[in-house]
Amino acid sequence: MGSAQSSGLDELLALVDEFHITDRALVRARDRVRAGAADAGAVEALRRAVAKYFGDMAAESAQDLGAIDRKLDDLYQRQYNLHAERGVAERRLSGARRVLAALDAAFGDERIRP
Repeated sequence: MGSAQSSGLDELLALVDEFHITDRALVRARDRVRAGAADAGAVEALRRAVAKYFGDMAAESAQDLGAIDRKLDDLYQRQYNLHAERGVAERRLSGARRVLAALDAAFGDERIRP
């Protein structure tokens, strides 16, 4: 194996080591290459195991992000709608208070309070 390929393999192994790997095939392939069995078969087994494990992880993560983005979009829309409803309620309260203030000004304590 050439030194460029060896350094690439070392970099790959370092990146894989950043994750807690429980996949037995990947752990075996990684350990086999790390133990010095860096023959073509061991390297190919590692390549396949890494591609499968991290390909599956990437696909699952993409699905998770899509689901989270949809939830966030729904949440933002609900927040927008609630904010608009709050504005309507504030305007109704303000208008009702103005009418009640005018009623008090016109009739004082004579008015019937709800």
